[in-house]
Amino acid sequence: MKAGSPEKKKIVKLQISETNPLTLIGISSHENDYRLVWAMNNAFSFKFTRIENLGIFNQKLKTELEFSRFIFSDEDKYLTYHLISNRCPDGFLFPEIKNLDYLLQITGEMDSKHLAIILKELKKVSIVSATFIIDPKHLKDADRKLH
Repeated sequence: MKAGSPEKKKIVKLQISETNPLTLIGISSHENDYRLVWAMNNAFSFKFTRIENLGIFNQKLKTELEFSRFIFSDEDKYLTYHLISNRCPDGFLFPEIKNLDYLLQITGEMDSKHLAIILKELKKVSIVSATFIIDPKHLKDADRKLH
């Protein structure tokens, strides 16, 4: 550079990824959502609370389907749990997994040991028939429906 000319500034941008790790567990239980929430609250010492239903417009039926949702935030572990019904009177949130009644969506960093404990304890809940880990990438429109 010439003497007296202003020096060019180098600009560095910090990019932070806002993607949160997501774990999805499918739950089979023929009980009502409020009974499952009560059982899970007791089994895990969670404090699920009901939040606004998830509304998804169904193109085939030309109507909005509503699925019940519950939330619990574990501030100590930086995890958020959503329990979402996969069924409503007119259809399914994810028709490709009709055998599952509920989805437990866990958002945040969770190690495999903690996940194993959750799965083990869920299987002990008397009204839970089965649990499955689900890869959200294999669900149609998972990004739109779960976020």
